[in-house]
Amino acid sequence: MSMILAELNAKGRVTVNELAEQLNVSKVTIRRDLDVLSRENKLIIVHGGGIKPNFTLYEAPYSDRNSVFIEEKQRVGMKAVELINDYDVIALGVGTTTIQIANHLFNKKNLTIITGCIQVLNSLIERKKSGYFTGKLIFLGGEIDTDQMFASGSMTIELLEKFHIDKAFIGANGYSIADGITTYDIDEGNFLKKMVQRSNKVHVVIDHSKIDVKSMYTYAEYNDIDCVICNIDPPIEWKEKLTSSGIDWVVAD
Repeated sequence: MSMILAELNAKGRVTVNELAEQLNVSKVTIRRDLDVLSRENKLIIVHGGGIKPNFTLYEAPYSDRNSVFIEEKQRVGMKAVELINDYDVIALGVGTTTIQIANHLFNKKNLTIITGCIQVLNSLIERKKSGYFTGKLIFLGGEIDTDQMFASGSMTIELLEKFHIDKAFIGANGYSIADGITTYDIDEGNFLKKMVQRSNKVHVVIDHSKIDVKSMYTYAEYNDIDCVICNIDPPIEWKEKLTSSGIDWVVAD
């Protein structure tokens, strides 16, 4: 089983067929070993094999995720609002943490806010109509993902390419030194990658469950951003690299 774990640590996932061929044993033997490792919480059984406990391939729909760690996400959103100044051109990415920025935005003047997330847009529209802030709202249209509630595709990216953004606030399904900033969806990842490139300052907004986690697609390296806003401190072993990379870690307590 040590060889299975070595393969798992190297790739993030293993398959029954590949392991059986590599180790020259039966598929029944591999499945039995995977069951043992699963009971020991060393992997998660998926169809055809197993994945690391901190490696996930699929994301629940937006509506199912919105209430998970809601208090932590609210604190992160409120802290992010403190970093927004009047007259800023800001971009808000996709996710259930970035919407908390929209939900708590107040007392700001003449903002230009760019987003491709439908739920974020809806929140911003209601708050602007209620007088919580003034300025412009720009929606980046494209093909709509009705599960995750965002626009994506070449039209979205081409439109984003035209903007010069002061500050971007992006979510992530995982943030780690080793694997960078990851998401489940390649289209979302390409959209967020472009947002990172078009922004003078990039903030990652995450709750503690995203720390040292990776999902399928890396859209930026850990040091491609300027600031992480989270509800807890970073892992101790990260602090030196964060400091040397000039990354601020802001705790929303």
